[in-house]
Amino acid sequence: MSHATYKLEAGQAVLLVARASAEANNLDALQQLRSSLLSQVGASGKVDFEQVDRIEEGAVKLASANYDLVLVSPVEPRVVEHSSKVLANLLLAVKPQGRLVIHELALDAGSTLETSPVTRTKDIIVQQLKFAGFVDAEIDSAEDLSDQALTNLAETHWKLADVSNFVSQASGHIHTVKVSAKKPAYNVGAAAALSFGKKTRRGQKNNDDDPGKTNEKRVWMLNVESDDEAEIEDQDGLLEEEDLIKPSAKALARPDGIKPRRKPCKNCTCGLADGGDIDEGAACTPEDSKPKTPRKPVDVINVKSSCGSCSLGDAFRCTTCPYLGMPAFKPGEKVTLGGSMLHDDLLL
Repeated sequence: MSHATYKLEAGQAVLLVARASAEANNLDALQQLRSSLLSQVGASGKVDFEQVDRIEEGAVKLASANYDLVLVSPVEPRVVEHSSKVLANLLLAVKPQGRLVIHELALDAGSTLETSPVTRTKDIIVQQLKFAGFVDAEIDSAEDLSDQALTNLAETHWKLADVSNFVSQASGHIHTVKVSAKKPAYNVGAAAALSFGKKTRRGQKNNDDDPGKTNEKRVWMLNVESDDEAEIEDQDGLLEEEDLIKPSAKALARPDGIKPRRKPCKNCTCGLADGGDIDEGAACTPEDSKPKTPRKPVDVINVKSSCGSCSLGDAFRCTTCPYLGMPAFKPGEKVTLGGSMLHDDLLL
């Protein structure tokens, strides 16, 4: 892959993300790529490198909105399936409208491999980028892995037991895909003030931007003169002639001719609840399963107060107090009504 395809400019910042190790034998390739990128961005630009494992484990925190371009797994071997956590951290590191180019192995959608170290298809990789917050995610290229490359990955990196069987089954079903995406034009957590205009009085707004306009009340209206609006459909025209005919009792009757049975009442005694044959004209007299116990009269003279506020008057008595309606009295005093109930208390 030519490095000129990245279209870098002088002064831009680039981040390389990969799993670099002596075993992977990709240190020289990464160094050559970094030197090539540095020659494009110049002395005012920069090219940083970070291990993908450190980002996954949270051992490093990338600076927010710091890079114009992020290259992920730009050199072989590309054996890492980048998680949603890694993609979310890379989104924070990219500047608004910055680019992300990710290289990853993808499994053919129609593959029938029983076991495979590669589990994601091209569409799933694009979907994961969109879920992370990137936009305009698309597949730039997809190349089949050769049998020699599959054998090298199976022996060196995946440590498979039956390499030859895996290569014979996976041949033509595993690809190296290059996917590019962009960060939106705003940064994560960005905020903007919404200008609704200064209110002068109720129902009006101050038109400071256009002094020629008067402060008039804004109302909702329908644009009836627009040619784009279709004619309003007449609701009566949607009805057919048979829709206007009132249905007869015969049309509403049950097809089998059997009258609907009434719903059995609670504690039914006529047999309707049991499902037997009953006389529909007979009245049902349900029995009360819990007969009411006659209420014992309250002895308002010898009753003992549980709250201690019975003698203070109705304002301090409970809702079930037997003294409700009676005047206040002293504790222990017998409540009596003086005078005759046949005469007025006030003499006029």
